[in-house]
Amino acid sequence: MGLVYTALGDSLTTGRGSGPFSPGFVQRFGCMMAEDLQTRTEVSIFAKSGLETGEILGLMSLPYIQRRIQAADMITITGCGNDLIDSVRAYQQTKDASVFAGVSRHCHENFEKMIAKIAALKETHPSPYEIRVFNLYNPFPGISIAEKWISSYNAHLSTLASAPHVKIADVHSAFKGKLNEYLSHDRVHPNSRGYEVMACVLRGLGYGSLARS
Repeated sequence: MGLVYTALGDSLTTGRGSGPFSPGFVQRFGCMMAEDLQTRTEVSIFAKSGLETGEILGLMSLPYIQRRIQAADMITITGCGNDLIDSVRAYQQTKDASVFAGVSRHCHENFEKMIAKIAALKETHPSPYEIRVFNLYNPFPGISIAEKWISSYNAHLSTLASAPHVKIADVHSAFKGKLNEYLSHDRVHPNSRGYEVMACVLRGLGYGSLARS
């Protein structure tokens, strides 16, 4: 039968930065899942560079994406990185730290809506499923308030994992202090090694209800 893996998000889900012939985390994690659970894995990616969380939420209103969510056993979501970059740029111009709080609240609310939307779609297809949400790494180590803001946002995001089938993929801890190794030449997106680390973070969370005894 196999498993269906649906990946939603922004440029991280598209694998931007990994190089033309190197997969992002989605394909890598799909292979890991197939290997670990000894089954075939069918992967669908619905993502685009530059999408903010509200736009990712909007994808879930498209009928063909809804069908892939309904069929999915595993769902991963990346988001808020573009919201973050915009807020850092705004802060550098205005020095108004309140922009971070606003973006943090906005992103968190959108993630809550995404998880609720998935749950609503799944009601018509009741079967075990797992959601993995990536937190944010900090591509701006030289801007002290960025680390403070990202840590605060990630702490808030972790409350999403109160739902039994939702887990947070802690890429922030995995990348911290290793940006030179894991970021591509644009200093924002991961390189091939960084995407491998992201896939390994997902793998380390296990497969919850999908793991057959």
